[in-house]
Amino acid sequence: MQTEDLDLQVQQQLIVDFKTDRESFKTVYEFYYEMIFRYLLKRTINSEVAYDLTADTFIKAFENFHKFKWVGISIKVWLYRITINGLKNQRRKPTTTILTTEMEGQESLVADVKEELAEIDKTLFGDEELSKLSDAMATLKPEHQNVISLYYFTGLSQKEIAETINTSEGAVKASIHRAMTNLRQLLSPNFI
Repeated sequence: MQTEDLDLQVQQQLIVDFKTDRESFKTVYEFYYEMIFRYLLKRTINSEVAYDLTADTFIKAFENFHKFKWVGISIKVWLYRITINGLKNQRRKPTTTILTTEMEGQESLVADVKEELAEIDKTLFGDEELSKLSDAMATLKPEHQNVISLYYFTGLSQKEIAETINTSEGAVKASIHRAMTNLRQLLSPNFI
C-alpha cells in the first residue's frame, strides 16, 4: 500500500505551477489516484461506487486546486478531506437506480454490467472475514468508521487523520480505541 506523500517542496511547487499550467495537476492525479481509490474501495466494498467517488474527488480537487493554500497541510490530507465529504454525500443519496430511457430495452446489458461488477467485488472482497469486518464496521458511528478506515486502510498517521477531520490527535486516538473496542465485541475474538 502506498502511504508516502509527495515531497513538501514538490507539493508547494505544484501549487505554484498550477496557476499558470493546469497540466501540473496530472502529477497530483497520478501520485494519489491509487491511494484514494483503494481507500474508497475498502470503505464502500463496491468497485463501481469507488470508481465514481474517486473520479468525483479528483474533479473537485482539480476545480478547487487554485484555492489550495499551503498552510502545513499536505495535498494528501486535503484530498482525503474531499474524499470523506464525497463519501458522506454519497451515503445520503437514495440507493435505488432509476432506469433511464436510454437504458430501456438494454436490461440484459445492464444485468451483465451489474454481474461483472459483482464478480469484481467478489474477487476483491471474497474473503468471508473481510465481509464480516465490513458488516461490523457498518454498525459503527460514521465518525468511528472514518477514523478506523483512515488509520488502517490508508496508513495515515494519527496526526494526519486529525488534520484531515479537523480534530485533535487525542480525539483520534480515543476514537480508534472506542471503535476497536466495539469491533472486538461484534466480531469473534480470533478475528482482530
